[in-house]
Amino acid sequence: MDLGRSPNPHLTFGAGPHSCLGQLLARTELQAVLDVLLRKLPSLDLAVPADDLRRVEGLIVGGLTELPVRW
Repeated sequence: MDLGRSPNPHLTFGAGPHSCLGQLLARTELQAVLDVLLRKLPSLDLAVPADDLRRVEGLIVGGLTELPVRW
């Protein structure tokens, strides 16, 4: 893996034989973190209207540029 390669438009989990070996671990960790976060902060809520959230362009899986919250 060469992170300094050029061009280097993105890194992804991939699919099939090119799937990242850490993909399942990353998803499991994220699920655990979100579970604890939501249990510890039950009043967690969006700090802006959902219509104001900006999506990341060009990714197959999608995502947000930021997710402002309050509790």
